[in-house]
Amino acid sequence: MKKSKVCILTGITAGALLLTGCRETPDSVIVKQKGEKAIEKYEEEKTDTSSGEASRNIREKLSVPETFSEDITAEDGKIIIHTDAAVELPDTTGFSTVEVKAVPLTQEFMDTITNGLFPEKKMYEPEYYYGMTKEYYQNKINEVRALMAQDSAESEFGEALTQENLQQMLEEYEAAYAEAPKSLEKKETAPLLTENGTGDPRFSGVAEDENGRPYSYFVKASADEPVSVQVKYLGDTENASDQALWSDYTPASQYVPEELGTEEKIKSAVGISYEEAKKTADEKAASIGISDMSADAWDYAICRDIERSDEVIKTGFVFYYTRKIDGCPVTYTSAIGGGLEDMDSTIEPWTYEHLSIVISKEGLEELSYGSPYELGEVQVENVKLLDFEEIAQIYSQMMQYKLSGELEGGYIKSCKVNVNRVTLGYSRIYSPTQDNRSGVLVPVWDFFGNYERTLNEGEGPADKDTERYNSLLTINAVDGTVIDRGLGY
Repeated sequence: MKKSKVCILTGITAGALLLTGCRETPDSVIVKQKGEKAIEKYEEEKTDTSSGEASRNIREKLSVPETFSEDITAEDGKIIIHTDAAVELPDTTGFSTVEVKAVPLTQEFMDTITNGLFPEKKMYEPEYYYGMTKEYYQNKINEVRALMAQDSAESEFGEALTQENLQQMLEEYEAAYAEAPKSLEKKETAPLLTENGTGDPRFSGVAEDENGRPYSYFVKASADEPVSVQVKYLGDTENASDQALWSDYTPASQYVPEELGTEEKIKSAVGISYEEAKKTADEKAASIGISDMSADAWDYAICRDIERSDEVIKTGFVFYYTRKIDGCPVTYTSAIGGGLEDMDSTIEPWTYEHLSIVISKEGLEELSYGSPYELGEVQVENVKLLDFEEIAQIYSQMMQYKLSGELEGGYIKSCKVNVNRVTLGYSRIYSPTQDNRSGVLVPVWDFFGNYERTLNEGEGPADKDTERYNSLLTINAVDGTVIDRGLGY
């Protein structure tokens, strides 16, 4: 699934704001130790079994309301925080803290993926599958010569092209024409990992499924992602291309064509029911050995062709899978972690475990799987959690604090936040300076919603976020510290 990839240098975040600025910091958060070291102080919930307390569900234990509502106005009306949210809880009596480690990329791991998705192992070298032929470059040469014959010429992006620009383009296409083959002949390859220049294992190829549908198949390990598997349908064999990009519908809904401009319209255009698509996605997940993850988050998806001015060429569903621990889910958010606090950092970060699968009426379109976890020991069973009233107080303080910090930057004139969903689930935290490939799953509260920012004059247009799974604030349910989703701690 093509998403806005994480920027390794994160922006101004709640976690960073805790350590900087001249504003008075809420004592309830700043004085507490964060990260894995703090877990040593976590306590097990002591329950009176004779009174039946152990069987009480988490909503009763923590006095959690069905809905949480409040309105806050601060900074002379420049900050508005509107909260009207359903509070979603798993059906459980308690949470534990659980060790996790990064699964390394091995040939055995890749074989599991290959055997599940492409059991016939029809693999081909990509440059011989959808490379450019002499015919392609001849057409480009003809296009450039036609432009050179005009008095003025523009690129497809509306930029003026000089004769010097066109001559350079012509020479580049002519050089490429000389090297290009007359036609493409598929060249088989084995689905085996090899080391790249930095010593990291990787594989890149085109795989055909049992129906001859071609998929780009890319497996690698990198500094921030110990395992990355990217599978994407390339189109008809005769017109295979990697220029089509899938994205979530909700954040892009205001930019799509009018015929897809509402949820009812996109639902009608997809051509497959949610239930059918979910069943296919679950089958694909099971085929690659995924048995302890479920897709509790989803969106409609749109596919754009970047060679045709981002024209929407296909629609479908995207499903986001997260792990469950004794029935309690790891909360899905749009953040993938792996950020660094500054550009000079030498830390190798670690992204969150993630699995997304895109399904259209034609079948599997895209699969992205990265940073899988290996579960370790339970550190604290039935860990003691803060009452919701304490969490709500921290939320009110820290949202104001976070937004006040953004106003101080000089770019933002005002900001309105709408929070419409609150969840309790797991999130992974880690201490990258101590061990960047192990961490702990801890229970956290996430406050989901969107924001509208008005910028100061000369700083650009208003900024509006429509991301469906954007957690505006994440609070550790055990000790009340704020977790920076971009950093992962």
